[in-house]
Amino acid sequence: MVARDCGWHQTDLGDDDFVTSRELIGRKVSATSLWLDQPLSRRQCQIGWIIATIVFLALTAQIGGPVQGDASVSVFSTWLIAHGHLACAYELPKGNALPSLVRPYTLIAPLYPVLTGIIAAIFRIGHSVPFPTATQLGPHCSTATTALYHWANKSQVIYPTIRIGYFAWLPLMAGVVALLRASGRGRCRWEPLTLLLIAVVPPVAMCITEYFHPQDLLAMGLILIGLARVSKNKWVWAGILLGLALATNQFALLVWAPLVVVAPKEQRNRFLASSILATAAIDLPFIILTSGRAFRAVVIGSGFIISPIGGTVFWETHAHGDTVFIVSRLLPILLALSLTWWAARRLGPRILEPVPLISLIATVLTLRLAFESNLWGYYFMPLAVMLIVLDVTRHRFRRYLIVWIAIFMLAFNPIPWGFMSNGRPWGLSARLEIPMYIMIVALLFVVIDVVRRRYHVELLVWLAIAILIFIKIPWTAYPDRHLLPTYLYQIVLVLGGGALAISPLISAIRNAHERNHHFDLIEGDQTPPSPTPQLPT
Repeated sequence: MVARDCGWHQTDLGDDDFVTSRELIGRKVSATSLWLDQPLSRRQCQIGWIIATIVFLALTAQIGGPVQGDASVSVFSTWLIAHGHLACAYELPKGNALPSLVRPYTLIAPLYPVLTGIIAAIFRIGHSVPFPTATQLGPHCSTATTALYHWANKSQVIYPTIRIGYFAWLPLMAGVVALLRASGRGRCRWEPLTLLLIAVVPPVAMCITEYFHPQDLLAMGLILIGLARVSKNKWVWAGILLGLALATNQFALLVWAPLVVVAPKEQRNRFLASSILATAAIDLPFIILTSGRAFRAVVIGSGFIISPIGGTVFWETHAHGDTVFIVSRLLPILLALSLTWWAARRLGPRILEPVPLISLIATVLTLRLAFESNLWGYYFMPLAVMLIVLDVTRHRFRRYLIVWIAIFMLAFNPIPWGFMSNGRPWGLSARLEIPMYIMIVALLFVVIDVVRRRYHVELLVWLAIAILIFIKIPWTAYPDRHLLPTYLYQIVLVLGGGALAISPLISAIRNAHERNHHFDLIEGDQTPPSPTPQLPT
């Protein structure tokens, strides 16, 4: 995969068919795309980063800001690490020592608590009240969470701690910029536009506002930077970054496993060794210091919880026990490896070029959503980010991506409830208005297509969305009620997102096959010249 300037484009004609902007004029490249190709100076790029950051912070804060829901899976570890009690960082409360709303049902992988613990220590968060002593934490940390709960109430430390989650935007932004520049869409107007789109797309903010899981943003940022290092053929750095992502959130396995398959033979061992060492450097100290209590958080993380709400296709099967782990965790990885092997067989080294690689990673991230027993809005963040980056890399935005985001907002309303810890007084009315706005946009697209006499499948999709929303008018129903069961939304979003993700990969494979077939025909026509007749002597 070769990094190129914005003046070069990768088309669907073939991965090696790079042409200049002027040559693309005859290929119906829009004036908007050519305008976005204009290069930016370093200062202009930095201004774009600042604007995107302000938009993300302002939008997330306006929606409601960090929520306390699920904060317990990380804040207890953060406080203990900040005060040097690493041995107690992975102690779950026993019995009913804490109220159910603040009782951690599990704990997350170590990297995010380590970073937030360092930030909390630097800014002396909660230092106004003496921290619990080793005696108060109890023998073998048996009363650590109870002591921390009372300390947090006295010091009012919860809000300053969860606001550290805003910092997770920075690694995500850095990862997007790195991958854009590696794929030839950086240092031009595409770069700030992409950052702005990712700053406003609902699943990104929902990692902070729906349930508190900013570690997903951190893990995704590390994954994107790692993919950018792959483009530079720096597999050791890629392994380190993917190893750190594995120490942040376990969905990084869906990216790490395919990279093991596509890595060149001479680089595979380096990638494996560096990723394992990076993960071990973060995870092993906590496993040892906590006498193994951190092992579950390291291996499984916080996502493997069977919720009574459920509603997904797999949840409807009423599976339990080891079957849940095999289907929801191991099966997506096996399918990702199979898909990667199939694509690598047909593309060879070209699988590491920008469009095929990003398309492959977006597709394997979709597999996580297909087999989950629970489904929350922030689960879609990795896929949404990859789909936006994929379209930018391909030099065009697909209208089906807008449809997919609209359906997502119908299934997972991004406005928090009014009774949540980050709820706003206007939250309930806003939740009611969002479907109305989506219906207006859907009808607008329908009218535009009808006027232009463009009767595509997406016209029917927009019309179906408008009709489904209209059925819910006059909003007398319960405002958070799903119009359809969760598993139907899951099917639509997974199939639609999967189609958006894999179609460029299929196109690249088809182009490679046609190119090879064309060369075979050319070589077949080159018959060897007939020997020169010898004259009799």
